[in-house]
Amino acid sequence: MITVTDEAKEILEGYEFPEGTVLRLDSVNGHHRHDQCCVRVGAGLPQDDDQVVEHRGKDLLRIARHVSEELNGSTVDRVETLDGPAVTTETYEVDTQV
Repeated sequence: MITVTDEAKEILEGYEFPEGTVLRLDSVNGHHRHDQCCVRVGAGLPQDDDQVVEHRGKDLLRIARHVSEELNGSTVDRVETLDGPAVTTETYEVDTQV
């Protein structure tokens, strides 16, 4: 499961998408790069197995199941850029050595 912070939800709430579509976090053309999952936020059709993120009682973001599994434990958060606030995905590696 991917966690989306309240700060990221505020930014995502401002995204616009065509009627009949939903805001989705999905892989870029289904490709991986250098052992990393490349993702994007954009308009798309909902899938039955999506992870659904709600905000203020409404569906805000749908995350493709394979992305949610690949980035399990990650956080979508707000980041400041030269162009203003944006969202980023932070993945934390867990040290399993004892």
